[in-house]
Amino acid sequence: MKKVRFQDRLALSLFTIIFFPVLFLLVRSFTQDPSSAIYLFENLLFEYSVNTIYLIVLTSFFSLIIGVIPAWFISNYKFFGRRFLDLILYLPLAIPTYIMAFTYSEILSFTGPFKITYDFLQIEVLGVILAFSLYPYIYSVSRISFSLFGSRYYDMAKNLGLNGYKTLVKVVLPLSKPAIFSGLFLVVMEVLNEYGAVKYFGVNTYTIGIFRSWGPMNDSGAAIQLSSILLFIVAFLFFIEKYFNQSKRFSFPKNSELSTINRPKLITKFLIYFVCLIPIILAFVVPVLFNVFNIISSFDKINFERLLNLTFNSVTVSLLASILILIISTFFLYNEKISNSRLYYYINQFISLGYSIPGAVVALSVIIFITSIDNSFENVNLLGSFSVYFVILIYAYIIRFMAVGKSPIKSSMEKYPDSYNNSAKNLGLSSFKIFQKIYFPINKYAFFTALTLVFVDIMKELPITLILRPFNFDTLATQTYEFAVEEMIPLSSIYSSVIIIICCILLIFLKIFLDKSNVFRG
Repeated sequence: MKKVRFQDRLALSLFTIIFFPVLFLLVRSFTQDPSSAIYLFENLLFEYSVNTIYLIVLTSFFSLIIGVIPAWFISNYKFFGRRFLDLILYLPLAIPTYIMAFTYSEILSFTGPFKITYDFLQIEVLGVILAFSLYPYIYSVSRISFSLFGSRYYDMAKNLGLNGYKTLVKVVLPLSKPAIFSGLFLVVMEVLNEYGAVKYFGVNTYTIGIFRSWGPMNDSGAAIQLSSILLFIVAFLFFIEKYFNQSKRFSFPKNSELSTINRPKLITKFLIYFVCLIPIILAFVVPVLFNVFNIISSFDKINFERLLNLTFNSVTVSLLASILILIISTFFLYNEKISNSRLYYYINQFISLGYSIPGAVVALSVIIFITSIDNSFENVNLLGSFSVYFVILIYAYIIRFMAVGKSPIKSSMEKYPDSYNNSAKNLGLSSFKIFQKIYFPINKYAFFTALTLVFVDIMKELPITLILRPFNFDTLATQTYEFAVEEMIPLSSIYSSVIIIICCILLIFLKIFLDKSNVFRG
């Protein structure tokens, strides 16, 4: 009988501990009072489904337009300010969707500077606003994909008489579909996860339904069943994305000769600046200036001591959860790399599903799981202390964002051949020594990328923090949200600005690292 390695037992234990609450939630959904399900299906599910699907379609459409076209121009034309525009086009990712929604809701309201009444277009306006915050997911993957095309493809297109527009439509976009689809998948998942923006705009989606059932309606059965329905939906979308990328994967060799970047004509240059500056102004400059003006107008009301405390709270939970996610992700991925066991392959595939699970579902599954343990033992009171709630909050972050930390590390490790492992083992190095002396040094930029992306996502996270935060424990995100829903937008601006500043600084450093790694041409 084959002996099970210690690493394998540890991996199975970690995996079970991390994802058992989600499986527990699914099981619990089948034991709930059927009256909750009947009420849900008869009265609420249709509205939640229509609104959610419509919002996804709107946000996806505008995100594709804002993300793909600027990426094409930046990748293929050389003009003044190109590198600066390329950097700024990433930065709306630093602005959480709920902050973007609060900003434009105030600007477009009857009391705002434009005095526009848009009640009849509420969900349509929200779709555009969400696209402002989420298009960088599509821009980033499109930018990388477009940069990998070499001169051969463009020369072939020219020989066939294709102009720049036809080359984009008939050659570049078809070959970039898997990359663009993966970015679009992230946009869809973020829309499904969204709570603050849809709540503020009064749009009833699945996430709103979960919060409403768990809170004001006090119907835990409906919340569990709605969470399970949403979980099946995101799992279906996840496997569709996996199938699409596997079945539509194009194997074109990376060209040793990258195509020359064109210098645009005057009319084309004007179009480039127009296309690139529109998302920069609307998705970054306007929200930042709006927050700055609000800070100036309410400067005397700012509680700087509380601001420092909330900044410390946000940075602490984000950094702690990010480090733990980095360690656990690396453990799973490194063991998959050096072993022939299929165990780690399946674990890592399941981990990828984690980011697809909306924050509200993760939070609900964790709190129900912990509550069930609490109720099963008479002398156990897990939910009675600050420290336990703090650990539960970190635990939920790990479930939700494990896939974010895994992705850049996996991409980096796959670049290096298995011969590294074999040579190191022949020299008598242990698995830990191989990681220490080989894999950590050559993948250090990937580790930094993973840490940065996870940190930024947790800094912006709202649904999980609202449900699971300890008593009297707030973060910059929760304080921003609470002031906004109380119609105190100016007071919320200082807290949202700190989130934007911290995330912008980290994303700028990350972009510099990507540029040094020669991911982008030009």
